[in-house]
Amino acid sequence: MSRYFSGGKRAREATRDLKKREKEARLRRNRELRARGIDPDVMDAPAAPDGAALPEVKLEDVVISVAPRSRHVDFGPTKLFVGGFGPTTTVADLRTFFSRFGELADVFIVPNRSTGQSRGFGYVSFQSAAAADEAIKAMNGIELDGHPIRVNRAENRPGRF
Repeated sequence: MSRYFSGGKRAREATRDLKKREKEARLRRNRELRARGIDPDVMDAPAAPDGAALPEVKLEDVVISVAPRSRHVDFGPTKLFVGGFGPTTTVADLRTFFSRFGELADVFIVPNRSTGQSRGFGYVSFQSAAAADEAIKAMNGIELDGHPIRVNRAENRPGRF
């Protein structure tokens, strides 16, 4: 048994009994207040200044709204997935192929771990979301080195471990 062990069954039982006694006392107090005609739920609410009642507000006058905000705020580079190209396609090929749409932040081709050759997909990051959207519209389905490529926004995958 650990020397620094604390708690255990006795502590849990003591905590449970204390909470039970506090609840019984709270219920008893609320019953007594209700018997005297006082609502215990509003009793603890702060009183209006100078004893004056607050003005009545119609429900129609209450406006609840959310501030408008664009869905895709430009917080940084926009990463695109590019898939379906051949094993001979290089990073330089992708960079020249996509650079006409805007400034590129990064170009990466995913290699096979054992052979080091391209696995046929990679990622292209644009500095602006507008350039990335334009590249998706123009390049999706186009042939690169004899292979039709697929271009769309890269999805964030949760970590494996």
